[in-house]
Amino acid sequence: MALAPQLAVVAWLALAAAPLELQTDAVDPRLTEAGLRARVGDDLDAWTLRVRPGPTERELEVRLRGPDGATRTRRLILSGTTREDRSRELAASLTLLMDEASAPPRGGKPATPPPPAPRAPTSGWLGLGPRVEAGPKLAEGGVDVMGGAWLLRDHLQPIASLGLGGAAPEDVSLFHLRFGGGLAAGASLLDRRIWLGGHVLAHALRSRLRERDHLRVDWMASTEIGATLQYRGRRLFLGARTGVDLVLPPRPVPGHGARIRRGPAQWVLGLVVGVVFG
Repeated sequence: MALAPQLAVVAWLALAAAPLELQTDAVDPRLTEAGLRARVGDDLDAWTLRVRPGPTERELEVRLRGPDGATRTRRLILSGTTREDRSRELAASLTLLMDEASAPPRGGKPATPPPPAPRAPTSGWLGLGPRVEAGPKLAEGGVDVMGGAWLLRDHLQPIASLGLGGAAPEDVSLFHLRFGGGLAAGASLLDRRIWLGGHVLAHALRSRLRERDHLRVDWMASTEIGATLQYRGRRLFLGARTGVDLVLPPRPVPGHGARIRRGPAQWVLGLVVGVVFG
């Protein structure tokens, strides 16, 4: 008989340490805990659940304390007619309450914010193609090496250019080396496959003219103003441009007077075939 108080204390401590504390006779404690463990497993040990009787026989007050330390209070009304039915019903209801408490609040921000979307890499192009120019008194041909990049949501393109060209009117040999660059402004169409805009390209132009035994080298300024049409594939780049090439100062060919003169304005047409990178 002397051991009875000690055993009572041990039993009370074990009950207090249990994750489920039932203070009602409406359900069977053993069946309720067994149903809970069948549903949530060992996760039950991270919770503290206290069930007290409510105003009526089948009404219960539930107090839940989750792993986050937050305490929530809910009221349940059991519909089972037998103690066993109410025990299974309570176990199912407690499982739903635990799931609800573990879920993030509606409309709230997730615990871990998603990583920011990566910035789209800058894409550009590099190509090679022919160029022809025609003026009132002179026609020329050549080849250009050009490259550019699409910036500001494809609205702006800085372009670099290096070109070789020349002509052979009558008994004169005319050779040009140009280098420079400029800007093109426009917009993408058809899912960024087509780019349409206008361009201005400024070049330093080194002109070498040979007539029989006479050689002349001059420096001039060349400014190309026109329209640009481009096709951008996954790796293939196609470009076409046309406009006016302004060359200053205009130079007559020695020995021919005004019959052969380069500048001040010539129509230009250029094509480029290349690759897309980025």
